[in-house]
Amino acid sequence: MNSIQTFFQRKKLWLYRKLYNKILPDYYYWSPTIATALWYAVNEGSLPNLRHPRNFNELLMAINLKARKNQKDRDLRVLCADKYAVRGYVAEKGFGDILNECYGVYDSFDEINFDTLPNQFVLKMTTGCGMNFICTDKSKLDIENLRKEVEGWFKKCNNFGLKTAEWHYVEIKPRLMVEKYLSQLNGASCLTDFKIHCFNGAIYHIETIAERDTSGKFISCYTFDTQWRSTDCVKPQYQKSCKLVEKPVCFDKMKQIAEKLSKDFEYVRVDLYEIDGKVIFGELTFTPVGCYEYDYKKEYLEDMCRFYYLTAPHK
Repeated sequence: MNSIQTFFQRKKLWLYRKLYNKILPDYYYWSPTIATALWYAVNEGSLPNLRHPRNFNELLMAINLKARKNQKDRDLRVLCADKYAVRGYVAEKGFGDILNECYGVYDSFDEINFDTLPNQFVLKMTTGCGMNFICTDKSKLDIENLRKEVEGWFKKCNNFGLKTAEWHYVEIKPRLMVEKYLSQLNGASCLTDFKIHCFNGAIYHIETIAERDTSGKFISCYTFDTQWRSTDCVKPQYQKSCKLVEKPVCFDKMKQIAEKLSKDFEYVRVDLYEIDGKVIFGELTFTPVGCYEYDYKKEYLEDMCRFYYLTAPHK
């Protein structure tokens, strides 16, 4: 009996994936609900319950679709998903002092005057994710190779996120921004990301990414509650390091910042750093891992959904 069920489950998954890959990305912008359902199905093997979400992934997808339909929520999400425009939002909330130094924002690669930049800097797109370049020694910079890479980023931005129903990325004007290279502030080879998951202004937990491999993918991920007690949220294969991240010196301030920045959203992940005891803002993330958090255990995905319902304002 189990073998028959497995056979049909695999057949169903194959069908979902075939259908998902057949549909052109542009169609997904006009039909994000279909994109959402298929994206969940190709990962989970079943369609999501978007009316009554049962876990964090279904909840993320439902919130994402809901935000698109409300013009006020839509505009705010697009503003805050823009890595440059969000700086104004953070400053408006009273946290201008935590913004990393920005050397400039540009509509094209050719607008950048590399002669005026410091020896170390970070170049990244204002939309999407994974499109960034870290320069640790400008004397070794290959401008032409970087130009080709950046041109690829701009092309990628035309439909970035459409097949995962992350519609807000397409509505952001693609630009380049150059920021201060944070590691030079404390000499660390790899910064620790403090990713604070918030629902309706309340913190669920803090996810830490302390190590990354040469490709930039994380190899060590742990979670902590608001009292900095380690939780067992992440699957074992993503906890390859035995060394837990130490509690940040400015942990209380981090929590205050996250609570205030997340107040306007049903869900947002507030990404922060700590450099020499000072909080530095990273970004606001609305659809982590394309709304499909694969590294969390099933029971925690369900618990995050319950936490949302507990924090949701009663109407």
